[in-house]
Amino acid sequence: MDDTPCTYRISVKAVIKDDLGNILLLRERDGSWELPGGGLEHGEGVKEALTREISEETGLTLTWVSDNPETFWTVKKEVGSPLLKWFAFVIYEVKVTGTFRPDTNSDEAQEARYCSRDEARSLTLHDNTKPYFA
Repeated sequence: MDDTPCTYRISVKAVIKDDLGNILLLRERDGSWELPGGGLEHGEGVKEALTREISEETGLTLTWVSDNPETFWTVKKEVGSPLLKWFAFVIYEVKVTGTFRPDTNSDEAQEARYCSRDEARSLTLHDNTKPYFA
């Protein structure tokens, strides 16, 4: 049994679909593709976090968030902290408006692309996103 304290970094991710049901993925600078979203800040609600993350990463404006998560998973990864080894991902379907613009201030969201589930599986998916398409 792992003796790491039960500490999770919570991340909320967005499933944004086009009219055909394809899902928006963002290409990071390292070439991996990921769902939009990110870490929940202390005291922040889901809608606040998704609004902030989607705006920062894409320039899009959040207009609707599902009342309940679509799915949830955890991932264990080494990030250089003895206390933080587990990440929890909570996925919500959302709707947005606006036009994508790359996030030039970070390594995230260099390109956006709507993909079918099969197309997404053929891409180099970020470890944080692979479980959604499994």
